[in-house]
Amino acid sequence: MMNTIEQQGKTVDKAIEEGLKKLGVSKEKVKIEVIDEGKKGLFGLFGGSPAMVRLIPIYDETDAATQMLNEVLRLMNIKSGVTANKKDGKVILDIVSSDAPFLIGKNGQTLDALQYLINIMMKKNCHAKKDIILDIAQYRTKKDDNVVQLAIDAASRVIKTGKDVVLDHLGSHDRQIIHVTLQNHRKVNTKSIGDEEERKVVVFLKPGNHSNEKRNGRNDYPPRNNKRT
Repeated sequence: MMNTIEQQGKTVDKAIEEGLKKLGVSKEKVKIEVIDEGKKGLFGLFGGSPAMVRLIPIYDETDAATQMLNEVLRLMNIKSGVTANKKDGKVILDIVSSDAPFLIGKNGQTLDALQYLINIMMKKNCHAKKDIILDIAQYRTKKDDNVVQLAIDAASRVIKTGKDVVLDHLGSHDRQIIHVTLQNHRKVNTKSIGDEEERKVVVFLKPGNHSNEKRNGRNDYPPRNNKRT
């Protein structure tokens, strides 16, 4: 990946021109900051100072993330292909590989670690603002559907028994799905307890609700549209 560079030149234009050559890009692909416009010396010979500019590469986050992931997979000696698309303000990178089970790992831990790595690299090198989501063989889509069902089942148990249900062993992404799935539920609410790796989600009855209540035809799951962390 290209890094920000600072370049000197006799003039600002000369400094920019030399910097673009080093980066191998056109002027449209960088943000230019003039650090010092420089000074002409006496009679154009003595006492002058060069101009100094800073060239900051402008990245297309999707292309940059795809390139970065392909390079990481190559270094892992994984034969694969990567397709990219954008959804809900996030960049989705879908890996196609015969090594899918290895890349997913136990309970998705390898895929999660790879996703974390790519996000860190993108934020550090490209100042990326969008979240990068990695998927392979629709693993995350299927897993997310299972977590949504887990939330619905937990809500049903809480309504039936009147007792809180504590869901543990969930990552931050899965916890968010639980919160979003039940955030507009008419009878139950959710909260997170604990710290870091011990953090758990609790599903509990809202005040005024009792176990074994009939729904009277109402939909307890209005459309999901907000996030909780």
